[in-house]
Amino acid sequence: MSFTKSERKWKGSPSVLLISISFAKPSTFVYKNVGYTNESGGIYLARTRVDVFNTPIPKALLKLAWPIMITQIFQIIYNMTDAFWLGKLGKVKFSAPTVSFPVIFIFMSFAFGLSSAGTALVSQHIGAKRKREAEKSAMQTLLSSFLLSMFLGLIGFFSSSWILTLLNIEEILRPYVEEYLKVIFLGLPFTFLMFSSQAVVRGWGDTVFTMRVTAISVLANAFLDPFMIFGIGFPRMEVRGAALATIISRAIAAMYSIHTMMSGKLGFRIHLEDLKPDLKIIGKIFKIGIPGAIGQAVTASGFAVVMGVISRFGPAVVSAYGVGSRISSALSMVGFAISGAVTTMVGQFLGARDIKKVDETVKWGFIETFTIVGVMALFLFLFGDLVTKFFIDDPEVVRLGETYFHLVSFSMPLFAMMSIVMGAFNGAGKTHLVAIVNVARLWGVRVPLVFWMAKLFGFNGIFYAMAISNALALLLGYAMLKLVKWKEAII
Repeated sequence: MSFTKSERKWKGSPSVLLISISFAKPSTFVYKNVGYTNESGGIYLARTRVDVFNTPIPKALLKLAWPIMITQIFQIIYNMTDAFWLGKLGKVKFSAPTVSFPVIFIFMSFAFGLSSAGTALVSQHIGAKRKREAEKSAMQTLLSSFLLSMFLGLIGFFSSSWILTLLNIEEILRPYVEEYLKVIFLGLPFTFLMFSSQAVVRGWGDTVFTMRVTAISVLANAFLDPFMIFGIGFPRMEVRGAALATIISRAIAAMYSIHTMMSGKLGFRIHLEDLKPDLKIIGKIFKIGIPGAIGQAVTASGFAVVMGVISRFGPAVVSAYGVGSRISSALSMVGFAISGAVTTMVGQFLGARDIKKVDETVKWGFIETFTIVGVMALFLFLFGDLVTKFFIDDPEVVRLGETYFHLVSFSMPLFAMMSIVMGAFNGAGKTHLVAIVNVARLWGVRVPLVFWMAKLFGFNGIFYAMAISNALALLLGYAMLKLVKWKEAII
């Protein structure tokens, strides 16, 4: 397919332009410096892709990271929407997604693992100038994710009750947690497809696409939540309604992702002919993805154990932790955004065998993460009570939330910086190293500290343990980065 630059100009703002490109008919217009038209009049958004080989590394990192940061902000809005509406039902029902999250994350870790494999394969093929192989790897990643998600979703649905018994979840919370889990498990294939499609295009070097997909999901969820939770036009479903709104919004985003990639509008296309299983590529995807998935699953099981300890202190502590963990995750997402940029760039530079640029990418990833997250952590230290009160206006929860932010805030930049280490390993396809670091930091450090310090200091001990484990996690990750041989391509 050949492409010719359009000379038609657009005088609107960049944000209006982005929205217009997203929803306009293919033959309507193309911005001179953003798009290209193909022979059939379709739009090829070539300039949403970052050419990391011809852009200074600090600038390329930020150009790749800012759409991921916006994506994470959308994700924060997504979480806040659920928290806001469920908070109106009281602290018991508000706690259901919080208690459910570690269990869901165990299953979701396999989506992240296979997605990491897709990003590594696509980015390294692109760096080696083998685009067709990159596109085939992308389709095989989507296929692998879908098949695995069907299997895991059925396991999760039928084992939900047993899992909650194993975790010793309080009886007052249990029916709502189980209700929430079962709906999420049934919709697991849509979640896997949404994440894996974003990952493979990120390997291509386009993070604006992931931002657009997440925006669609968030807007759909924000619209559906009040209707499905409170029964406006639907039966009143409360906790089940929040879960169902989540699944429907992810299904919409997944279908949009697949349609866009098949259209070729991103300059990167998936082909139906590649839907036939290629055991060699699938084997490589699982070889790369499963170690990381197992590592994250083991890590998530550790978080589930920690959640079990927290739940013993009652709904007020669970609610305060729920608010705190959501905000902590928001700060970590800044690190994850830059980490995602590091993954893409490391993958492409390794594909091109440029080790010097690999090292420079990691260095700038550390600098930018520490600066941004440090400023945000200071804000939370000063205004943690107001942040907690925004979600749930319970005096005891607000007091506990303020304590959380006072004790944990200044360790947040250190934890976020550890994600840069993970991004570098993922870009290299060395997910077994990610697994080693994740398992060691949680089961070797956080879980023992939580049990020990909770026994000594009560619920405050949990917050002490989180802060200490964040600092030790960075030391562990940095040591692995320096001591282990990992700068080798996998293609």
